[in-house]
Amino acid sequence: MIGKYDRRDNGQTLLEFALMAPFLLLLLTGVAELGRAIFYTVEVNNAATAGVQYGAQSQITAQNYAQMQIHATDDAPFSGISASALNGCRCDPGNGTSCTYPIVAGTCTNFTCPAGQQVVECVQVTTQATITPLFHFPGLPTSYQANGAAVMRVRR
Repeated sequence: MIGKYDRRDNGQTLLEFALMAPFLLLLLTGVAELGRAIFYTVEVNNAATAGVQYGAQSQITAQNYAQMQIHATDDAPFSGISASALNGCRCDPGNGTSCTYPIVAGTCTNFTCPAGQQVVECVQVTTQATITPLFHFPGLPTSYQANGAAVMRVRR
């Protein structure tokens, strides 16, 4: 009969929902874990930027590796982040690409460049943190590594 309610269909919707609910919950937890991983990665990169911004203030702060690392780790809203800092000099040919990742560590004393180029000092901070997922799925790793890096030219 068309338009009539058939009693045999009473539990069909409930059964379909019961069969699909585990897949929907799995999808929801996957989206939550992905969002969490993206959050940690962004924060690890932001921490590297905070450390390099401290080091790029002057030639004195550019050589203070400990403070660059402290500024980087203090910027992260979670614990378990590590940072390493270094500085080095390069020659600037005038095309704006003087400080690029990775920089070559070294002392800037007595550093000379060819004629027409100037010496620039660069600082670099790299950060990393281990992320442990809230939910463990079979076949997936039990932890992830988030890495960040920032390079900046030192102000003179």
